[in-house]
Amino acid sequence: MNSQLQTILNNELNRQLTTLDLIASENFTSKAVREAVSSVAMHKYSEGYPGSRYYEGNEFIDQLENLCIEMSRKIFKLPQNWGVNVQPLAGSNANLIVYNAILNPGDKILSMYLPDGGHLSHGWSYGAKDEQSNFGDAKQKMVYYGGSRKVNIVSKIYNVVQYKTDPSTNLFDYDFIEQLALAEKPRLIITGGTAYPRLINYKRMKEIAHKVDAYYMADIAHEAGLIAGEALESPVGIADVITFTTHKTFRGPKGASIIAKQEIIDLVNKSVIPGMQGGPNNGTIAGITQALFEIDTQEFKSYAAQIVSNAQALAKELLSFDFKLVSGGTDKHLIVIDLRNKEIGGKFAARALNYANIVSNMNTIPYETGSPLNPSGLRIGTPSITTRGMKESEMKQLAQWINDVIAVAKEFASLDFNEFNEKIRNHPAILKIRTEVIEITKKFPLGIK
Repeated sequence: MNSQLQTILNNELNRQLTTLDLIASENFTSKAVREAVSSVAMHKYSEGYPGSRYYEGNEFIDQLENLCIEMSRKIFKLPQNWGVNVQPLAGSNANLIVYNAILNPGDKILSMYLPDGGHLSHGWSYGAKDEQSNFGDAKQKMVYYGGSRKVNIVSKIYNVVQYKTDPSTNLFDYDFIEQLALAEKPRLIITGGTAYPRLINYKRMKEIAHKVDAYYMADIAHEAGLIAGEALESPVGIADVITFTTHKTFRGPKGASIIAKQEIIDLVNKSVIPGMQGGPNNGTIAGITQALFEIDTQEFKSYAAQIVSNAQALAKELLSFDFKLVSGGTDKHLIVIDLRNKEIGGKFAARALNYANIVSNMNTIPYETGSPLNPSGLRIGTPSITTRGMKESEMKQLAQWINDVIAVAKEFASLDFNEFNEKIRNHPAILKIRTEVIEITKKFPLGIK
């Protein structure tokens, strides 16, 4: 391997080994998953589907993809009339594939508002509002009709209306979502996102979709591993179509899958190729297959349950340090901290924690008052530290470190960000915590060398 490339990869390996990763959308795979991804399967071009390829020499790739589909059916307990597509390259691709399969340009989508925890691939635009809500003042805040700047391709192709969380609870108001759906009559209703820490009532959302003759899509990118590991309720058999990524809580390679009623999968298959993609990444499909075999164990079920237990224990400890949590806590793997009472922005907090070898990300919060470049929130999650083997007792120490870092960072939060960096980078208190973090990473090693 080229020496420059090797140095970069070695440095990244060392970073991973010596930091505590609290990014809710990241995780670490097994050695077997990494070997599968980098296997000879990556050499083969396989446009099409098993038994119907455009290239010869795919007899073993057919076996690989069929095995991945078979294991997906088993893990998610799919009904006979449901199917699977394991070829999407990423979560956003999977969502676009579904839209292309079941919608026409200009059709209306009802999805979750991005700053409240939704996702870009569910349609996002900003700027001056195109129109005003017809709902009363109390409810007008809870709907967003989009802006003039169509920053995501979904908002350029489809008519996107977004529901927000209740400003008093930061939870979904299902009665309002139903009212909104009845008024707007969308063709597709979407749940799921990146920063909603509570359970989603799939049955209620399906009932709402049914009332307006809409498809219901559950994007479980974040929760897929927890659902597969039976730590959370599954939308299988409820939603019409489900998309998910295969990293995050799933603990596989970066990829995605779509599961749905067979009649929708038939449309999805055509939307993948020739609609949206060429040949799939067969190395990724091999890695997903290995991850599915790992999920099909009692060990993984225990792991999924521990992720949730750790997140709830960490939330409890953070509350004891007077951190304000969006919705008051969590039901799954992620926590969103509202930092406004700590008088520091999310960008500053995340950078200070990074210098202490605790990796997180700044995040918007519902009814955000900060700027997009320095929002009021911090998102953290427990999948990666649970992969290390950490449990509830370690969450106490982690909360203490987070509190101590934020207390130090707060002293410099009024500075320009570059000045803040200089002050915090080598602050004695931050360096002390960094040393302690490195020591605990040795006690709970990743085993990825």
